[in-house]
Amino acid sequence: MVSPYDFSYPSGVNTQAINLSKYLISLGHNVDIIGPSSTRTTIDGTTFHSLGKCISFPIASTATRISLNPKIFFNLRTILKKPFDVIHIHEPFMPLVSLSTLLLAQSPIIVTFHAYHEYKNNYKILQNMMSRLMNRIDHAVCVSKTSQSYIQAWLEKFTGDVSIIGNGIDVSRFNSPRKHNAVSHPFTVTFIGRDEPRKGLKLLLEAMNKLSYFNYPMKLLIAGPHDLSPYHNLFPNLFNKTEIELLGPVNNDVIPNILRATDVLCAPSLEGESFGIILLEGLASHTPVVATNIKGYSDVLSLLNYPTIPVNDTGAIANAVETLLLNPSLRHQMAELGNHIVRKYDWTVVGPKIESIYWDVRGK
Repeated sequence: MVSPYDFSYPSGVNTQAINLSKYLISLGHNVDIIGPSSTRTTIDGTTFHSLGKCISFPIASTATRISLNPKIFFNLRTILKKPFDVIHIHEPFMPLVSLSTLLLAQSPIIVTFHAYHEYKNNYKILQNMMSRLMNRIDHAVCVSKTSQSYIQAWLEKFTGDVSIIGNGIDVSRFNSPRKHNAVSHPFTVTFIGRDEPRKGLKLLLEAMNKLSYFNYPMKLLIAGPHDLSPYHNLFPNLFNKTEIELLGPVNNDVIPNILRATDVLCAPSLEGESFGIILLEGLASHTPVVATNIKGYSDVLSLLNYPTIPVNDTGAIANAVETLLLNPSLRHQMAELGNHIVRKYDWTVVGPKIESIYWDVRGK
């Protein structure tokens, strides 16, 4: 199991790689995980091969932690001498770990494409190399129709098999009783993600600032950012009147607890989401989700016509939050609808699909 991203920092791709590995281990498979890590990292049940420290590198409007150390190529050559039955590479054209593995691997190769960006395709930088290397891949998985569209130009020339298999989630981890009731706590709105323009945190703060002028007992719970001081002067009433709890970067293990203390999860992203694993986590915890109608989110929520809001619209965010605050029965309806959606993404559904690909390519 190979990922190009720093295993010392929260990452949706790494979370998928780790949780898929744990699922496979529960079935009796042996799994090695290969990737960079800026700190000493262990992953229960696996053999973890650390390929060293990373740098923060801007890719598609986000700060991505990858390694560009050329020693990786030689370290991988040694690791890949082990006779793996299959090699699963996440984001196979991302330098340097995934791309080097694609070049060096001698075992059958499965890849997963996660990326998507509305306005530019960063793969075009590598288009000549991609065209040559695509056919080193035995089976390509895209996490959504949206991510498939991002690499469609190269898939058209690809001679291997292609599947669309959504990200997986252990629904049982999130399906626990809530720690509060609506009478004894302020209405809690939660944001989980980095403070990057594309994630829409500023829009949520502006929307909550609008609501802070009303006499609602509300709390804003924010996981991810270290500091909100740049926003204090922009939204003074929000910071003066609304309880705000800033958690900073959080480990994936604590997200179920955060969501159990949440009344509404907000995902006001503007772009760049191919799937939205945080949506599934919210739905699995019976939490209503206020999410924008970007393609990656719509791929998940349109299944049962789950409501979404327009992109870049603070009024829509404020109206959605206020409506849910004032309407407990609507919150319950959305929680039930979300629970039906998330079932198809449980690892007991997603995992066997991926495992069957392994058996298939191994048998060729």
